[in-house]
Amino acid sequence: MPFYSFYGVFEPDEEGYSVSFPDLKGCFACGDDMEEALVRAKATLEGYLLEYEDLDKGIPIPSPLETVKANTPEDANVILVEINTEDSEGIERL
Repeated sequence: MPFYSFYGVFEPDEEGYSVSFPDLKGCFACGDDMEEALVRAKATLEGYLLEYEDLDKGIPIPSPLETVKANTPEDANVILVEINTEDSEGIERL
């Protein structure tokens, strides 16, 4: 299944926004503004999940929105980030 959706937590910081994916340990991105953070979050998520596919690891099941929001700081935004790994021609695989 090449289409995936995971919630990203977009938190403002001194340099813009940092993004984490609570369901994906070690999957982080950042950007100077929300637009850049979203672009980088998509690219990071895509690369992360491509690695899972290449290593034949099972893709984690995304948590429900309520669960993610319950563990999110008040100043953060939770955004559904969607990618299609089948269209990943520009991502360098390790």
